[in-house]
Amino acid sequence: MRYDVAVIGGGPSGAVAAAILAKAGLSTVLIERNLANVKPCGGAIPLGLIEEFNIPDPLVEKKLSKMSVRSPRGRKISMEMPNGYVGMVRRERFDSYLRDRAVRLGADIVEALVREIKPASNGHSIHLSKGHAPIEADFIIGADGANSKTAEELDFPANELQVIAMQQRFHYSDTLKPYEDLVEIWFDGEVSPDFYGWIFPKTDHIAIGTGTEFRKHDLKSLQKRFIEKIGITDKPYLDEAAKIPMKPRKSFTQDRAILVGDAAGLVTPANGEGIFFAMRSGKLGAEAMIERIRNNKPLRSYEKKFRKLYSQIFFGLQVLQSVYYKNDRLRESFVAICQDDDVQQITFDSYLYKKMVPAPWSVQMKIFGKNIYHLTKGS
Repeated sequence: MRYDVAVIGGGPSGAVAAAILAKAGLSTVLIERNLANVKPCGGAIPLGLIEEFNIPDPLVEKKLSKMSVRSPRGRKISMEMPNGYVGMVRRERFDSYLRDRAVRLGADIVEALVREIKPASNGHSIHLSKGHAPIEADFIIGADGANSKTAEELDFPANELQVIAMQQRFHYSDTLKPYEDLVEIWFDGEVSPDFYGWIFPKTDHIAIGTGTEFRKHDLKSLQKRFIEKIGITDKPYLDEAAKIPMKPRKSFTQDRAILVGDAAGLVTPANGEGIFFAMRSGKLGAEAMIERIRNNKPLRSYEKKFRKLYSQIFFGLQVLQSVYYKNDRLRESFVAICQDDDVQQITFDSYLYKKMVPAPWSVQMKIFGKNIYHLTKGS
């Protein structure tokens, strides 16, 4: 069968793209290798995403306004978000809902593994796993994650930096009861020498995980140490692991194909946030695809717009990670800075809607001075 667009990958970025394309009247197929797949993800989403994509309340298992950060020495800074919340979703339910919405709007869905993508007249021929006929498509959106087969087959530039993340799910216990309504982030070299550990509560379980640069450290040992430091003696009921790209590809658009979400490398450094940028890139990519098909406008407008909107955020977080995640003395200093009320306010304001929120000059100078002090102290 032939389609206007084939979307490869059924996570948030691919599902959003497929829904927008189908709603616009373009023949669309969403190809997902495993509809039962559960991605290891903390599942935190900001208020801005919930509002923009009309995420229904039942999918948001927790609305958390309290969070804390811990330093290597055990210092704990507690914070509360005054004007919003962090939404907690369970990826298997969240992704399924987004795919179902795309199908309701007219997209076809195929559960199959992409084996090969070959050039064809005015498009591509997508060869799938055994038992599935090839799919012909004029255009392709690659939404198939950090190890994107689409990117590989179509010769996109490689993902330069990847983190490997591990997460375990635990049923609530007396040890974990204090985390029932609290997000906690651990900046601790024993938990992660170059990233962080997280504790994210859901309705009936706690998700606990950590990450580190791929092939640099023993991830299982880091996770084991994290669990020991929290004081958990119960066994997890689910283990999950996956790669996370931490830097956008040098290019994620071609004449007849684009990459979105993790496939494009659109996960922010320092905090590893991917769902928001996956869904935004899926939306922007689909809108550019509609313009390409209807008005012959180049697909590069999608990449140009995404970088214009978010390059400052990616750059700022990359600087933060490269400066403060080097060693435990600097992590200790970073956590100390988090105690500042203005730092907290700027962080929360920026997080809710993913916009760089300017602070008054006096506040900027105060924060700059504290950064210099703590950097000197940490070094």
